[in-house]
Amino acid sequence: MIQKRFKYKLFGRFRGRKKTHHPSFQDLNKYEFNEKIDINKSKYNILDVGSGSGENALFLSNAHPKSKIITCELFHDGNVNLVNQIIKNEIINISLFRGNVLELLDLREPLLAFNEIWILFPDPWPKIRHHKRRLINNFFLKNISKYLKNSGRLMIATDSQSYIQSIVANIFLLKNTYVWSNQKVSGWNYDNLELPRTKFYQKAKKSNRNSMFFELHKI
Repeated sequence: MIQKRFKYKLFGRFRGRKKTHHPSFQDLNKYEFNEKIDINKSKYNILDVGSGSGENALFLSNAHPKSKIITCELFHDGNVNLVNQIIKNEIINISLFRGNVLELLDLREPLLAFNEIWILFPDPWPKIRHHKRRLINNFFLKNISKYLKNSGRLMIATDSQSYIQSIVANIFLLKNTYVWSNQKVSGWNYDNLELPRTKFYQKAKKSNRNSMFFELHKI
């Protein structure tokens, strides 16, 4: 059962239109995030924000088998798909928070908990009147830095040109918080990097939109 939390105003669909093979509620609950035990500051912790169908979480699990990966996704069908893959591949280092990342952060004091935070292809909300709905803004970038360990990395990808411009502007404003470490084309061109080919990346490719990858290091 999806957990409904309404502190923050959320937009978009929570379920897909197509029927999805559902794991049992017991299996869903088995992999549910537990704020008391799932984050050990002495270990390598990764937060995957807006994990979608779980492609990046699976990629990170394979790349960092000894890490703890926390996914954050409100879309029910994406969580179902990820749990099915976890069961199929017998993965033991992924836990799911079935909600909004702002709600997840509210569960914890702003301790230096994560070595990496990933945000791949967040909803671009392309219409100007909807830009205020975008996740990545000055407030969010300042807030999320409190949860990154010293020298921790924040990774972001988007194919929206207006979102790219907004992110670059906010990086400049927060130059005392983050170092943008991949400013050369060879470093930010998603096509040339060994990164997960998520559903949204593939969608961008089909529409001939270039995807940009940001790697920020906390100062």
